[in-house]
Amino acid sequence: MYYVIVGIVALFMIFLMLEISYYNKFQVYHIKISEALNNMDILFEKEKNLLERCTTIIKDSNKKYKEEILLDNLIKIKNKKIDRFELNHQLTIALREYYGMLDLDKKLSEIEALKNINEDLIEIDNDLNAAKKYYNDNIVFYNKLVKCFPSSIVAKLFHYKKEEFFKEEKIETLEILKEK
Repeated sequence: MYYVIVGIVALFMIFLMLEISYYNKFQVYHIKISEALNNMDILFEKEKNLLERCTTIIKDSNKKYKEEILLDNLIKIKNKKIDRFELNHQLTIALREYYGMLDLDKKLSEIEALKNINEDLIEIDNDLNAAKKYYNDNIVFYNKLVKCFPSSIVAKLFHYKKEEFFKEEKIETLEILKEK
């Protein structure tokens, strides 16, 4: 009888240690994911501010551009409470419209202030892509922990849910499909 009780206690302790180990893994991934999201928030804000500066420069340099046309997506972003995934989508659309405007009007491309902002936008875009990759890489491991046994027990106990990925958008493809 004594050996049975010791065996049960030993198995319980092993199971408890295993679950504590998985709980700690969840915490590590929560920290990494939060770090990536915070970095993306900062970069999204920088990108939004640069686009606002671009619209001011464009409007001041050429009166044919109306502010409401230039700021359409930026106004949507500012006036709504949107999540990071929607913010990413709206900023991608705003950037595409901005670059399209530069392609159509070569005089805009020659403005020195816009050239400097374009360099900053490219750098921010590279940093954002790196942050999204870091986020997505950690989400893969986090979601595996949520779904796989025995870590799924910890996930159920602490109500951890599967998380979304940042998807790379191909806006031109999406618009072509919408037109059809």
